[in-house]
Amino acid sequence: MKSKIETHDEGINGLGHGIVNVNSQEFKELQKEISSQAKRQSNAKTLENKLLSLRFKMESYLLIQDGSYVEAGYFLKEFLRELNIKNKTFAEYIDFKESNLSALFSGKRKINYDLALKLGKIFPVKPTLWIHIQSKNELIRLEKENKKEYQNYSLDALLKKAS
Repeated sequence: MKSKIETHDEGINGLGHGIVNVNSQEFKELQKEISSQAKRQSNAKTLENKLLSLRFKMESYLLIQDGSYVEAGYFLKEFLRELNIKNKTFAEYIDFKESNLSALFSGKRKINYDLALKLGKIFPVKPTLWIHIQSKNELIRLEKENKKEYQNYSLDALLKKAS
């Protein structure tokens, strides 16, 4: 059986080097210890960790530069799923129509500043993170839709025109 080795560009502690052998005995022991510790946590601490994990996913998404995007509503939907809160209940709580919440999940509706502030008060995520995700997505969409137009702009072209 071929052993699976995962590498990450960031390496160990973000230093840029290091390989993690997920089949090593040390790694398996670490997994067991983490699992054992997790089982002893209170429900509140487990939930706190799950919400923190979602925030980390949001922050990581902002660092991805491959041109793909994830709707900001996807992350909101994940928070509600982890908290076991129904869409209708949440929509009423934030003074939203349930149809607008569904549109937010699918990307047909955008997160605005008012909603970002509400989400920032409810979840352990700063309002600016919600706005940054929405902005990243808008920039990606706009650039894809008008790719040829934006290719006409460059510093070299500006300098040629200015001289």
